[in-house]
Amino acid sequence: MKFDTAIFYDIENLIGGYGTRMDYISDLSLKDILDEIRKVDILGGIAVQRAYANWSDPRLNVMRGDIVDLGIEPIQMFGFGKGTAKNASDIQLAIDAVDCAFSRPTIEIFVIVSGDGGFSALAKKLHEYGKAVIGCAYHRSTNRVFEAVCDRFVWIAQSGSDEVQRPTGVAAVATKTLLKEFQAKYPQVLVSNPADIVKNARKVLKRLVALHDSQYLLKSSGMNISIAVQVLSISIKDFSFVKSGFSKFVDFLRHVIHGSNLALLFHPPGEYRLVMAGTSVNGFQLVSTIAKLSSIHTEENYRTLLSTGIPTFRLPPHDALVQVASFLVGEDDSIQQLPLGDIIGSVTESCEVEQKDAKEAVLAFVSAGAFVREPEDKRLSEQMLTLKKQSLEEIMKTLRDAVRVKLSSAVGKINESVLLQIMK
Repeated sequence: MKFDTAIFYDIENLIGGYGTRMDYISDLSLKDILDEIRKVDILGGIAVQRAYANWSDPRLNVMRGDIVDLGIEPIQMFGFGKGTAKNASDIQLAIDAVDCAFSRPTIEIFVIVSGDGGFSALAKKLHEYGKAVIGCAYHRSTNRVFEAVCDRFVWIAQSGSDEVQRPTGVAAVATKTLLKEFQAKYPQVLVSNPADIVKNARKVLKRLVALHDSQYLLKSSGMNISIAVQVLSISIKDFSFVKSGFSKFVDFLRHVIHGSNLALLFHPPGEYRLVMAGTSVNGFQLVSTIAKLSSIHTEENYRTLLSTGIPTFRLPPHDALVQVASFLVGEDDSIQQLPLGDIIGSVTESCEVEQKDAKEAVLAFVSAGAFVREPEDKRLSEQMLTLKKQSLEEIMKTLRDAVRVKLSSAVGKINESVLLQIMK
C-alpha cells in the first residue's frame, strides 16, 4: 500500500465553536469520521493525521481516546490574541498542508475535515501542485464553494440533528418575520394526549399554509422543515413529536401531512422541504407519507426521549454499562476530584469497551447523580467529579431510577418490557 494520504482535522469546525455544549462534544467520534473517509475510492495509506484545536479546553479531553487510538497528532492552537483559536487553527492547517505538499512529495491526497469556505483557496492551491483534495464535513455547515472545488466530498452525520437544517442568511431573516407574524396571530395551546398532538399539529400547519409568505415558499422553492419545527414549538406548549410515537421529526411530519394539500421533498444527504402538493423542486424527490400512528412505547422512542433534554442518557449496551459501573465502584477511592475527561480516559484504558460506549456510560452515571459535582454552579466541563460510595447494585439502581423518572415524565405509564430491553 502506498502511504500517500494526509488528513487534517479542523476540530473547531467539527464541534461548532468553543461555546458548544458538552453533551454535543461528547458525541463526536473521530473514529466514525475516519471510517467514512476510508470509504473514498481514491484514498491511499494514511501517512499524516493532524487535528487542530485549543486542546487546553478541558471539554476536548473526551476525544483523547480517539486521538491516541487513531494515531492523530494534536496540534495545540491558542490563537493570535484574545478569544478563540479559530483564525489561528485555519491558518496553521493551511500552512501545514502546503508545507506537506512541498516537503513530502509522496503525499498525493489531502483530506480536509472541515466545511469552512476559507479552505476552498487551499484546495485550489493544492490542485496547482498536482494534489487531489477530499473534503469532509456536515452537510448543513459546509460552504458550497469548498464542496465544489474538492475532488471528492464525504458527508458525515451530525449527532442529534434529526435531519432538520436551519435557514441562514436572507432565508433566516424571512423565517424570523414569518414566525413573528404567526406567533402574534395564534395563541399557544397545551396538549398532552398523543392523538391530540397530531390533531393540533395538522391545525397549526393549516394556519401556516394560510400565511402569504408561506404560500410563496410552498409553491416555489419549498419551505425548510425547521420552520415547521419552530411553528409547532410556538403553537403547542412543550411540543414533542416523540410523545406521538415517532423517533424522528421527519416521520412525524410525514404522518401529519398525510391526506393534506402538503407534500414533503428530500434532497440527499439530509435536506427536507415542505411544498404544496404537486410542486416540484429541482434536485428533490417526493417522500411518501405515513398513514398509521406509531406506538409511543418502543425501544427506539424511549432511547430518543432519554437522549434529548436534561438530564441526558445515551445508554450503551447493557454489558458495557455493567463493566464501566464495576470499574467505577472498584476505583471509588481514586475517583476523587477529577475532571470528566480524566475519568473517561481511565475507563477507556481499563475496560474492554468501545470508547464511545465508555463515554456514554460515564456521562449516564453523571446524569443519574452517581457523582458529586463541584462547584455546583459551574458547567460539567469545569467541574471536578467525586464518585459517591456505593456498590455495583446501588450505582445501577441509581441509573435505573433516574431513567425511569425521565421516561415517566415524558410518556406517563412506562411499558416495563420495553424498559427492560434498555435497562435490565
